[in-house]
Amino acid sequence: MKKRIQWIMAICLVFQLMDCKKKEDDDQTILAFLLADFLYNPYEKVTPEAGTITVAGAAYTNRAYTPSCTGIEGNTTFSLYRKKVATDNKKLLINFMGGGACWDNYNCFGDNTTTYFDMLNAVPDLFVKIAFQGVMNAGNAANPFKDYDVVFIPYCTADLHIGSKNTTYTNPNTGSNVVIKHRGYDNVLATLKYIQSEYPGVENVFVTGQSAGGYGALLNYPIVRETVTGLNAAVKVNMLSDASNGVVPGGFFANLDTQWGADPNTPAWIGTLGPGYLGGAPSIQDYFTQVADHYAGAGDKLGQYTALFDGNQRFFYKVMNIIDAAPTYTDARTTDPNDSSKSYSALFGDGDGSTVLDGTIASTDGATCGWSEQAVTGMVNTAAATTNYSYYIAPGDVHTITTSESMYTVNAGNMNFVTWLTTLSTGVKPANSKCTDNGGSCAASNLNPSKINLSLGAATSDQSYALNRNLVTACGAITGL
Repeated sequence: MKKRIQWIMAICLVFQLMDCKKKEDDDQTILAFLLADFLYNPYEKVTPEAGTITVAGAAYTNRAYTPSCTGIEGNTTFSLYRKKVATDNKKLLINFMGGGACWDNYNCFGDNTTTYFDMLNAVPDLFVKIAFQGVMNAGNAANPFKDYDVVFIPYCTADLHIGSKNTTYTNPNTGSNVVIKHRGYDNVLATLKYIQSEYPGVENVFVTGQSAGGYGALLNYPIVRETVTGLNAAVKVNMLSDASNGVVPGGFFANLDTQWGADPNTPAWIGTLGPGYLGGAPSIQDYFTQVADHYAGAGDKLGQYTALFDGNQRFFYKVMNIIDAAPTYTDARTTDPNDSSKSYSALFGDGDGSTVLDGTIASTDGATCGWSEQAVTGMVNTAAATTNYSYYIAPGDVHTITTSESMYTVNAGNMNFVTWLTTLSTGVKPANSKCTDNGGSCAASNLNPSKINLSLGAATSDQSYALNRNLVTACGAITGL
């Protein structure tokens, strides 16, 4: 725009008799149109109230729900967002937003130790349009969901979209007791009640989510499935869980019930799931397998994505191990020894996982190599256990893919990610795809733009960078690669 104005001014100087005022008015008009386009939000904001929902397939009859965020200042009121692409659209994309989680005094509070998105009401509604592209970008011709309506489920409950409990924690900074409302499942039910009223004849539904939202997509897939089946028995439904691998220390899944009240929200109509499941020996692999098997006869296809060295998932794995060790709490920050412009939590380290020590292939203390091996093993074993599940293991360490335009350029195992995703979206099982350790290809692309990654030209860690090596070299042969 600046160049255009300069060009018009130059023409005016040469042709002084021309009516330059008109050109200035034209320029202002163009600027106004550009501003209007930027400010235009295709997403309608809907704030549901408490109510009840009936879902026959789940044996829910007038089940009550109370939508809410955690209750922390700036994070109190839940609202969903809907983008309508076509009148009476029969295609619907349901996207669960990510944003971490908290389950302990250590990570539910603080300036530098809070590990979940706690400011839903403090961000403008335009954040949905601006921050989330990829599968939500109707303007990209390669997007397999460009002609789908979108229902976007924000995340503000710190519970992977599965909680129904108010839990009292002690803020270690103040010593005061604080109630946090883990009401993610209530928000899901409120959203499904909205879908019941707005999409009575829906024919195609794709469910996805990123990070915490990827868990939300998987954990809530059964209730979503049963809800839309109640609207149209012939509906086609498929799902992708993005960067949500469930690599956790032993006993962690118990938090889903004790802290978040999720036990009654697991699908009792599927296998051994339902009340009591979380108190046994649950795993994402087992949950994926049981859900996939249950809906295989309906033609559903379920998929799972991760980057091999996903930095944020490694970060959370380390956080879990730190909390289990009951450390001395500190809310201070520290400076990265490899980048003086970067600082992070002195207790948990940085969110891209680069401060996590490499460890060994078999490490279970939150280390890089142990996380990667467990993630790969879980995906490979799930694929072997059921017929309608596929995985995509990408190179690098970038966390999540489906709400970024970079999803169009990621490749693994000679398969472009969007090609793989498009196949999944049509209800056809795509081939399992994974990067291979061929010339370091698993580390050489899809990189977090950190100083150490950019300097080495490959996914690395603080420890490996000091030795001038990437994570493939550091971790050796990861299972299945």
